[in-house]
Amino acid sequence: MNEPPAAITPPLIARVMDGYRLGLSGIHGPGHWRRVRANGLALAARTEGADAELIELFALLHDSRRLNDDHDPEHGPRAAALARDLAAAALLTLDTARLDLLAEACARHTDGGTAADPTIGCCWDADRLELSRLRIRPNARYLSTTAALDPALQRTAWTQGTTRALLPAPPGWPIPRR
Repeated sequence: MNEPPAAITPPLIARVMDGYRLGLSGIHGPGHWRRVRANGLALAARTEGADAELIELFALLHDSRRLNDDHDPEHGPRAAALARDLAAAALLTLDTARLDLLAEACARHTDGGTAADPTIGCCWDADRLELSRLRIRPNARYLSTTAALDPALQRTAWTQGTTRALLPAPPGWPIPRR
């Protein structure tokens, strides 16, 4: 999928990047977002009821309001607030239920829980599979979807994360520096 979903527009990306404070090549930067996106889309393709567009938005937003690459427990709630701000500014057009789902996925993605909702589960699992960039394998008890338990999917995520692979993304997504 190389075309951007309808919800991700150049003005939305510009607003996200205007408030991004970390280095483009950092462990929570655009390279990570692209790998979370790839993991999430792979999970969504195998998870009934998952909303791929929200998963892509999560990938773009979830770490975009970090203040550092270390301990920043409020970055998820800040990303959720950003999603709501983008909607209020008409840069993000989602109905209330979908916006609430995206905000919840962002706000709670580091809480360590699992999600029964298939979209939130795919978001969180996509991010947890990307722990590979830190050479950490995700613990199965913290994975929400059956798809995330697939050894082939985990191997792919491990290889991409440990090599910090620069994966394709839709036009306009930020490009990390190598």
